[in-house]
Amino acid sequence: MANDELDREFIEHQRERLEELRTELMQVRDSSKEDRQDLAEQEEDFTEHDSGDMSYSLFTREIDATIEEQVGRRLEHVERALQKIEEGTYGLSDDSGEPIPKGRLEAVPEALRTVDEQERDRESYRHRGGQI
Repeated sequence: MANDELDREFIEHQRERLEELRTELMQVRDSSKEDRQDLAEQEEDFTEHDSGDMSYSLFTREIDATIEEQVGRRLEHVERALQKIEEGTYGLSDDSGEPIPKGRLEAVPEALRTVDEQERDRESYRHRGGQI
């Protein structure tokens, strides 16, 4: 099965975009890890920090952890999209096998599901009490 809307040239262009995106995401991830290590080294001597410094430091770590999680998830999607190109299934939903519209892939080259499937998943998550 294939997404008939996608030609070889488009898929090759998407591969290039995904490889560039993977490189950028890996750089962000690595930079974030380095920042976290630097911050940990600065915090080793808590006696030099007042409670305001510590609060800011905790807040910064939480933000960094959230960013790392989001970058990691997106990197997984990029890797999966590249795998799908190799398999010949790029542009087909991982959930249903339905074609993902070309416009969606142009906007989000690592898209693994249709917009409807993604929205259903979000609604289901919200109904279970989660937040996005």
